Amino acid sequence: MTVPKTILIGDRVRYESAAGTIRGEVVKIDQALNAAGGMIDWIHISHTLRGHQTVTRLADTALAMMQFKVIFRG
Repeated sequence: MTVPKTILIGDRVRYESAAGTIRGEVVKIDQALNAAGGMIDWIHISHTLRGHQTVTRLADTALAMMQFKVIFRG
């Protein structure tokens, strides 16, 4: 599976995590250091988890492993 080449703020997305299949909306994209000291993109996704609204921050380097997919672009 390949990761989308372009991810935009407002995209509706889906990915797999330890909590199951997560569906949400991209609310922010920024650049910051990862644990290895490299500058990477971080994707912030707003979604509901166990009845609570939350924002999850994902490293763009982990998206392929999480089967990340853009499901709607408005």
